Amino acid sequence: MQTYSNTLKSVALTSFLLSTTALAPSVALAQDDAASERDIITVTARKQEENLQEVPVAVSVVSSAAIDNLALQDLSDIAKTTAGLSFDNEFGRNSNRPVIRGQANILGDSGVSYFIDGVYISGSIAGYDINDIERVEIVKGPQSALYGRNTYSGAINIITKSPGDEWSGRLQVEAAEDDQYEVSGTVKGPIIPGVLSAGLTARYYEFGGEYTNQFDGSSIGEEESMSFSGVVEWTPTDRLRARGRVYYSELDDGQPALFHQAASENNCFFDNGTLYGGDGRYFCGVVEPRDVSTDYSVQIGDNAGREIEDLQTSLVVDYDISDRLTLTSITGYNSTDEIDLTDGDYQPTSFQTAVFTPGGFPFGDINGVPLSISPTPFPPFTYAYVGDTVDFTFANESEVRDFSQELRLEYVDDRVHTILGAYYFDEKSESKDIRTLPAGATGIAAANFGAALAEQNALCNLNPICNSIIPLFGPTITVPRDTNDLDTQNIAVFGLFEYELTDKIGVTLEGRYAEEKIEQTAVVQDLGGPVENIVQAEETFTSFNPRITLDFKATDTNFFYVLAARGNKPGGFNGTVAIEAGLPTFDEEEVWSYEIGTKNVLADGQITLNLAAFFNEIEGYQLTQNARSGVNTTSATVNAGDAEIMGLEASFIARPAMWDGLTFTVNYAYTDSEFTEGTDQNQGVLNDVADNGLVDCSTGFQFPDIVDDCSTTDNPPVFGSIVGNQIPRTAEHQLFMDVDYVRPLLNDWEWFTGWNMSYESSKFAQVHNLAETGNTMLMDARLGVSNDRFTLRLWGKNLLDEDSTPLVLRYADGADTFKRSFVGTLRRGRHFGVTATANF
Repeated sequence: MQTYSNTLKSVALTSFLLSTTALAPSVALAQDDAASERDIITVTARKQEENLQEVPVAVSVVSSAAIDNLALQDLSDIAKTTAGLSFDNEFGRNSNRPVIRGQANILGDSGVSYFIDGVYISGSIAGYDINDIERVEIVKGPQSALYGRNTYSGAINIITKSPGDEWSGRLQVEAAEDDQYEVSGTVKGPIIPGVLSAGLTARYYEFGGEYTNQFDGSSIGEEESMSFSGVVEWTPTDRLRARGRVYYSELDDGQPALFHQAASENNCFFDNGTLYGGDGRYFCGVVEPRDVSTDYSVQIGDNAGREIEDLQTSLVVDYDISDRLTLTSITGYNSTDEIDLTDGDYQPTSFQTAVFTPGGFPFGDINGVPLSISPTPFPPFTYAYVGDTVDFTFANESEVRDFSQELRLEYVDDRVHTILGAYYFDEKSESKDIRTLPAGATGIAAANFGAALAEQNALCNLNPICNSIIPLFGPTITVPRDTNDLDTQNIAVFGLFEYELTDKIGVTLEGRYAEEKIEQTAVVQDLGGPVENIVQAEETFTSFNPRITLDFKATDTNFFYVLAARGNKPGGFNGTVAIEAGLPTFDEEEVWSYEIGTKNVLADGQITLNLAAFFNEIEGYQLTQNARSGVNTTSATVNAGDAEIMGLEASFIARPAMWDGLTFTVNYAYTDSEFTEGTDQNQGVLNDVADNGLVDCSTGFQFPDIVDDCSTTDNPPVFGSIVGNQIPRTAEHQLFMDVDYVRPLLNDWEWFTGWNMSYESSKFAQVHNLAETGNTMLMDARLGVSNDRFTLRLWGKNLLDEDSTPLVLRYADGADTFKRSFVGTLRRGRHFGVTATANF
């Protein structure tokens, strides 16, 4: 990891090169009128309509025209065009976790929230119909002052299409390899001209899955979804405007295309203890993709996969009290019902037996490799234990309902712009285990238990002091019926005061005070058994997030700004086991961000060049730590570190007058992240193994007051420092380039072609900075013809057949006594398709 002195030099050099060579990213991609000398792109990033080039904040805009032109499929495709934004559908379409400016997470919520027509959307927006999007605004940096909860690194603001004042329609049909099909249609127009208009949109999408399950030859990664939306706009008077929208979708996806890398492939931190027997405890390097092999059809049955039903509603009312004063009300109600039934070990094994071999049990050696040389006693140390049966299956049903209400009063005159607002949010989340064992599960568990017992007896016979094997628990499969209910209420007041000091200089003050109360009730129970425990917890978090901005309009085409802002990521509750272990809550994560930027239109409108540099100081970084209660162990979120992130973003669009029809776009983002304080439990275990090949607390005890007994759960080795390490799931470099060319063909027809490339440097899986994804380069192309009514577009995606994994997840090998292993997501390979669109 380079020092920050070197980093500053690197950023300065990069900025100089970008300025002199025009290698900068496209902020906009909004090219509705490619022939115009200068596009005026309107955004609402600060809850008001403004020219993108005069907004004192870094905003990237992807328009509906760019979505069509680039043949973007979903929001993860949109992310690849945007500097400083990274996310993929890592566990399937319902699990995207966006990262803006390197502020990534491992567990818990992302620091980025979605807003649709001003309404906060909690969680993922799986399979959202991007055909209904007018534009997407990616607002970078802390937006907590205006946007509120969970926008401490940025916000994704989606504006949907309005009905318009003329009747029109659109029909789009798309087909691609691997049985990918999509049909969407829209009809909209005035019902009462000038007073009432409405629109309807529908979409059906299906994908047959690209990869083959090696277990049974079936397709893996199937997707299917359908959606409907309706919008009504009512303008009864010149002063009153109302807009209501309803969106409903159903998603039915199969087992996601995740592969498992076995513990036997671990290649570093070799552990001579009982569990690992001289094998590697971790994997260092790039996790390469491999075949998917999962027995979900045996472990779960034909209904494996995810089903999600979403309802989103919004009502926006604007009333002009006077020419300068406007009252706005934004009301939202959302509901999500989800069923998740997926194979949790991502292997062709089911109902594995957990084997416990206590420390201090010298089994001898095999081929010179000691099976156990741990000195830690574990009475009765002359026995080995064959443990319980583990059902590594995700089987959960959840219901989420949320209601939000925002009221704001806006005043505007020649020099002053003021917003005063209040916000209320109430979300109720209920989740429960719904596991039903398939036919034959008991027989599989018994066979696995017998095999594990026989293997341990064979090892016991190698050791003269081994008396016998104790079959602990047995092959019984425990079926949980736990429930977890959360009630979250957020109340806030916020404001903005913008004042033009002169015709060229302006200052803006923003701030939000919020109080968030979380109540949790968790019930621990097994199927057919009594309630084992009821855990109730309550916590209230308060925050104040200010923001100050100074802007300078040097000329009509050159704009500069500097700002400082605070953001916070809410605290919250851990799961049942962590609560029982004494880790019920974790505090908020907060950031102070400092940014300087410039936005410029050059060469008589032929070039747009925008630059931004930022520095973030983060406190209370939310990391993961093991938590144990009884025999149960889980991962808990804790505030374990501080970090600093600095970076540079640039955007460049060129439409040279000498080459009519050509648009050249480049996006680049540099992000340098570093932990400045913090420790991690798993890093401590790796440090302990590194010195002598054993987890024996030779580096010290984390809890020295506890009995002198080294355990990775009860009394672990002293936690290891992560200072100087890079934040996981963060790419240091991101680059997007696009070349678009449009020329007349015949009569009113024109032909177009385009090519683009996106690059993202390797991302680490965890704070250890050992296992990583590898660099990613994706290349796409398109070719087609169009006129005012029809468009035919041929396109190809991932032309280089890039196979780097979007995700590396630290995991446990269910087929090998639950040693450390890794899971990754398969990326979709090279594929081609065609899209036909008719407007009427």
